[in-house]
Amino acid sequence: MRQILKQLNFSDKETDVYLAALKLGEGSITELAKKANIKRPTAYVVLERLKEMGLVSLSKKKGKQIFITENPEKLLKAVEEEKEKIIEKEEKIKEALPKFKALRKKDTTVPLIKYYEGKEGIWNIVEDLVESKEENWIIATGKIYDVLGLKQFTKRITLKRRQSGVKLNIIADHHPGNVKGYQANEYFREYRFMPDKINLNSSVYIYENKVALIFFKEPLSGIIIENEELFSVFKFMFDSLWKELEGKNLPE
Repeated sequence: MRQILKQLNFSDKETDVYLAALKLGEGSITELAKKANIKRPTAYVVLERLKEMGLVSLSKKKGKQIFITENPEKLLKAVEEEKEKIIEKEEKIKEALPKFKALRKKDTTVPLIKYYEGKEGIWNIVEDLVESKEENWIIATGKIYDVLGLKQFTKRITLKRRQSGVKLNIIADHHPGNVKGYQANEYFREYRFMPDKINLNSSVYIYENKVALIFFKEPLSGIIIENEELFSVFKFMFDSLWKELEGKNLPE
């Protein structure tokens, strides 16, 4: 029981006093202090806190102040109040987040590079792309479906993308996963295809002011480079290739 109360943010003294109060049911402050093995002034302060939580009430009998424990189901109310506070804090953080981001100092001349390894590292890169609220540009090998699994990818990534409605511009190889995506003809994805003979072992994601590279040869790895100048260079190369591939190499 002590562990449960601690999870509800009870202090050690609050836990001692509340458990002692439950055992006594009701009584004087002096009796409670003795039962909880704490000093009377401390017991009174803690009881005031428990009173605020609705777990005990203070009353008078024959001119003497006594405490009365409430039904322990009131603990559920305390949990609900904690949940409401957390939700309120979350909303305040979301509201203030743009201001915090604006204050964040960035040196755009020096690239910020993050390295990732293994399958979970690739998931991290892809999910960072999904979090983007702006249009994306991708040079995609379908090997990502071989590594992460087409069903898993659809469940974890594609459904999120459909909900966000952010447009994807994809230059793809002829992997069955990419062909299937093209044939789905979804409004938020536009495809152009490389020649049939092209067989890539890497993908490139261009989004926000980032360039992400994923390498599908073992050992699996990837990087995210955050730099506006590098983003501009890759975007220029993508646009040139996009224009060159218009109407060509389309799957039958």
